[in-house]
Amino acid sequence: MNIQFMNVAVTLIEQRVTPFANLLTRSQHITAMRDSFALAMPFVIVGSLMVPLIFPPFAVNADAWYGAAYQAIRPMLLPTFELTIGLVALIIAFGASASLGKQYHLPERLCGLTGCLAFLVFIGFKETDTSNIFLGGIGIFSALISSFYSIEVMRLFYRRGWCIRLPEEVPVMTRNGFQLLMPLLAIMLSITLLNAILKQNTGMILPDMISEAFRPLIIASDTLTALIITIVICNLLWFIGIHGALIVTGIMNPFWMTYLFENQQALANNITPLPHIYLQGFWDFYLLIGGIGSTLPLIVMALRSRSRQLKSVSKIGLIPSLFNINEPVLFGFPIILNPLFLIPFIFVPVINACIAWYLTHLGVLDRAVAMLPWSMPAPLGAAWSANGSWKNLFMCLFAFFNAWMIYRPFFNVYERQLVESESK
Repeated sequence: MNIQFMNVAVTLIEQRVTPFANLLTRSQHITAMRDSFALAMPFVIVGSLMVPLIFPPFAVNADAWYGAAYQAIRPMLLPTFELTIGLVALIIAFGASASLGKQYHLPERLCGLTGCLAFLVFIGFKETDTSNIFLGGIGIFSALISSFYSIEVMRLFYRRGWCIRLPEEVPVMTRNGFQLLMPLLAIMLSITLLNAILKQNTGMILPDMISEAFRPLIIASDTLTALIITIVICNLLWFIGIHGALIVTGIMNPFWMTYLFENQQALANNITPLPHIYLQGFWDFYLLIGGIGSTLPLIVMALRSRSRQLKSVSKIGLIPSLFNINEPVLFGFPIILNPLFLIPFIFVPVINACIAWYLTHLGVLDRAVAMLPWSMPAPLGAAWSANGSWKNLFMCLFAFFNAWMIYRPFFNVYERQLVESESK
């Protein structure tokens, strides 16, 4: 192994990647996207927990005792599923608007409500008597665009002073409410007018056009190429000390949520195979075994290490790593900016991703239909996110074994260096 070459590679990564990563990290709109999905996450998880009960992974015999129980319980659980997963775009509209408004030092709650109203006008909420399809995962991009538009208009009106301003003696809530009147009116009327013009000339409203425009991007994002690119970018950023997962998941969350919604719709309609592979469950439980870079095998190796440093870090990091938290390993070994671990840190998840992707594409593994907390232990998460698939659980265990075999020679070299250093 040429350590000098690895040091040059690390320096090159720092010089070329860090400025772009810092730019994305400071982006207010990406921060708002990330915050909105963090806000929606508990609602999506609760809705996902209903999936195995509403759509069980086995055929239900109506004549059996459990068939009658299923028929009685299913209607009671459906509202929870429909009001969490089914309204996820509305929740994201509130979260993105409130977060962006907070960053612009605007009234946070009023911004969130303005974003919700703008989104509802945007999707033509009352044009049909049935539930609007854009309230669920299919409307996520429309929710983000309408939210950003409404807050940017608010910001423009506030900066230019195109508002009704009341004296300081008036209560804050009343003062803020009157200040919002003019921008709110401009937002509502502009969206209504735009949709009316588009409807008259094209037969579609703006969310329909956005869905069509993003469809090629959604398809392209659910490919092995996109999967490998996101892994490499995320792990390279982590390797130089930047939280790459925040950037990558912030960009991928709209796609993952859309994929989740479409997989659940396909499951409800008994469509096989399900349309999407690259969901958050794939990312969390095949590629983050013990944390970013699949570092849980390193912890297990270090428990019996001859190096005092590695053994100490392993004792501290074992329990967090079981729940996919590996900062003690990244900074304690360290892996960050350690040339010895650059190759396995990037290629372990890439190789596991390729194996899992092709097995899923061939139908050997099951596709995810539920969103779970990323901190769930990987084998359990892999099974549960795919509606209780034991095959996915064994794939996760194989990915652990594969990571062990790739990390082992690099670990041995590093351990030998540390033992020699400690003996001196």
